[in-house]
Amino acid sequence: MLRTRSRWIAAPLAAAALSLCYAGYQAGAAEPADSGKAAAGASAPCLADATTLLGDLDGDGIQDRISNPGHDGTKMTVEWGKKDGTFGEKVAVKDLLGTKKGEEATAAVADFDNDGTLDLVVNIVEPSGGDDPSTARLAEYRPGPLNRADLSSPDATHSDIGDMGEVQGLSVARYNDDAYPDLAVLNNAGDGVTDRDVRLSKPDGGLAGFDREQNNKYGETGTWAEPPAMPTDGWASFYKGCS
Repeated sequence: MLRTRSRWIAAPLAAAALSLCYAGYQAGAAEPADSGKAAAGASAPCLADATTLLGDLDGDGIQDRISNPGHDGTKMTVEWGKKDGTFGEKVAVKDLLGTKKGEEATAAVADFDNDGTLDLVVNIVEPSGGDDPSTARLAEYRPGPLNRADLSSPDATHSDIGDMGEVQGLSVARYNDDAYPDLAVLNNAGDGVTDRDVRLSKPDGGLAGFDREQNNKYGETGTWAEPPAMPTDGWASFYKGCS
């Protein structure tokens, strides 16, 4: 496991959607790439507040509500949008993914390929509880639209995030100032070490695998007691506040 020691400097985001400071920050969020093709009738993803994203997950042209308390993907929920503008019952992502007893599910949602439909990165692992990290039972990048029943995607591909350590958190990030969201991965690397690894998005869609040079530049190493900071402003870097 590569262990880097560069320092992440997080830009904290104000949580109140009505705050003028928050609104000003949102005004500077990146616009979708010109090559993106939004789903028919779908509004662009937007932030209802610092931890709540509205966007089309299932490709029906109606915004769904995704909540991500703590910004780390461990307690994410989905409320499916309805034609009348309301939302259905809140459902935990871990339940939709079929997480088994003793397992932990971690997820990140963003329009990683900028086509107007939200995508999902998911990792499911049974924590080892010790110095030898477990590898993931399931680790995938799932381009939208997603199936409402289980968040599956016919275009899902394996992600190496589950091969490089025991994933403890996933966060959307902006590392190289392009129009595509990136991913931060918090890992139990074993021997009391916790890493923050990175996966950069690819202009042609999806996320790249582990890259030593980029990880040296953006990653960080810490301990179980003092893990590396994870980004909390990833969504705000790409999506404006909902009007």
